[in-house]
Amino acid sequence: MALIFIHGAVGDSRLYRHQLRHFGARYKTISVDLPGHGHSHAGVKPTLDDFIHAIEDIAAEEHISSYVLIGHSMGGGVCLEACARRLRGLVGVVLVSTSPVLPVSPALIDILERDDMDALAELIVGAVFSRKVDLLVGFAKKGLYEMSRDIIRTDIKICKEMDYSGVLGEIELPVLVIANRGDLVISSDLSSSLAAGIQNARLVLFEHDGHVPFFENPVAFNETVDSFLDDMAGNLSRQD
Repeated sequence: MALIFIHGAVGDSRLYRHQLRHFGARYKTISVDLPGHGHSHAGVKPTLDDFIHAIEDIAAEEHISSYVLIGHSMGGGVCLEACARRLRGLVGVVLVSTSPVLPVSPALIDILERDDMDALAELIVGAVFSRKVDLLVGFAKKGLYEMSRDIIRTDIKICKEMDYSGVLGEIELPVLVIANRGDLVISSDLSSSLAAGIQNARLVLFEHDGHVPFFENPVAFNETVDSFLDDMAGNLSRQD
């Protein structure tokens, strides 16, 4: 079984470095740059279909017969789309700081219209991370200036169009939902409603702020996912 990590909007695979190190000792572990992000250059504006095809291509190229998707924020929506399409080989899902419908801040739309990357970096760092430090702001600004404006706008458009409220009741795979109670981007109430809508989903809420628990609180996050994966493996062995 492999683990495939899917990043959120205006992000890339680098945020999962703590997970690659931790889970790589036990599983084939891949952190994806979705088309148009990081080192994966799409050439054109990517679509949600492109994101799904990227997952299928990776599974095929790496000869992966079964895998768990772990998606953050918009990446969680990508995971829900994968569930809706019943992707071959998908055996479990971890949904991190996400919800069936992804809220998009009007302030974010305004900043994008003004093409103010400094303001966008300040907004993202202030909302996403629990501690606003100059180093994070600097990295955010560098990454945003390197990223295509069209890709940033496309990510926001994809988020605005996501609505999986009608899909949740059909998901029969093992699902773990993780969120921080103090998340300013997607409230823990929305993440809780996501878990409540999926049969037998497990919900874990950390008593922390911030939108990226796997980055700022990697030990607790990794332990929580380890427990979920161990339970999955035990259930599969009992079924055999």
